[in-house]
Order: sequence, then structure tokens, then C-alpha cells
Amino acid sequence: MGFVLTLSFLHFSEILILYLYNFSSTCKCPLLYPFYFILYPLSLLYSFMIKFLFSFPQWLRVLFSLLYLSIVAFLSLLPSDEVPQIELFAGFDKVVHGSMYFGLTVLACWTFHAEEKRIRIFYIVLFSATFGLMMEFSQLEMHAGRAFEWTDELSNAVGAMLGAGVYVWIAGIYRKKG
Repeated sequence: MGFVLTLSFLHFSEILILYLYNFSSTCKCPLLYPFYFILYPLSLLYSFMIKFLFSFPQWLRVLFSLLYLSIVAFLSLLPSDEVPQIELFAGFDKVVHGSMYFGLTVLACWTFHAEEKRIRIFYIVLFSATFGLMMEFSQLEMHAGRAFEWTDELSNAVGAMLGAGVYVWIAGIYRKKG
């Protein structure tokens, strides 16, 4: 998940960097000239990183996705007494659920080259949401202190849809840069 969040953060950073870079290079204000020399290398670094991630061989993509899928399953099925009770704010549990399935969907889209055929995105989101539902029903049947919650499943599905949207956005920008 750290990989996915880093990728999303870098993409947001790139938009900000390119905006400031374009503004500082076209503006006649001498105070903004240092931004040009700082932001241009950052935009090149971001472009290199995206190209690097999209150049991974297929077997490595599958390995990352299966590893992440097994981590999500493991964390979902842990007994409640072994799960750390961190409540930073009300609904933090839902943010964690959404984040896990956001990462799962982005990795699956990356693995199956979902940008090539958009129907794959639909199937990947459907798989992620269904996998989340299976994990919720498994928690219900395990009787290990975990409970089925529809709001958890809703968070899983929203995270999956957001992950697909972010992936399409990043892949579209990558294709434009070609």
C-alpha cells in the first residue's frame, strides 16, 4: 500500500510541480526564477519514476499483487484481540478499509494493464469489492471477535472505485508522456 500511496502522492506533486514550473517559467517576476531551477528536475524525476514503474516485467507485477492480496486477507482475518485498536478519529476503521482496497485495485490494474482495455477495470473493481465481501462474511463465520459490517464493505467498494479512478488518471498521463 505504501507503493500505491507514494505513487498517488507523487502524481499530485507532479501536477503541483508542473503548474508552478509553467507559472515560474512564463512569469516575468525575478522572485519566481528559483522555482524554475528547483521544479524542473523534480518533474523529470517524477516522469522517470512513472516510466520505471510501468516497465516492470509481468511476473513481478503478479508477484506484488498476490503478496498484497495475501496481506489484505491476513489483516482482514486476524482475530480482534490481535488487531491494534488505533482510533485517530471517528470512522478511522472505514478509512483503513478503503485504503486497503484502493491499493489492491491499483495494483491489480497495474498488473493486468487495465489501461489497454477498459472492461478490465470494471472486472478488477468487481473482484476487489467481491473479495472484500468474502472477507466480511469470513469474519462473520470465524467467530473470532470480528463482525460483518455493511459499512466496511461500502468502504471497500469505494476504495476500489477510487483506486481504479486514480490508476486510469495516472496511466492516462503516462500514455500522453509516452
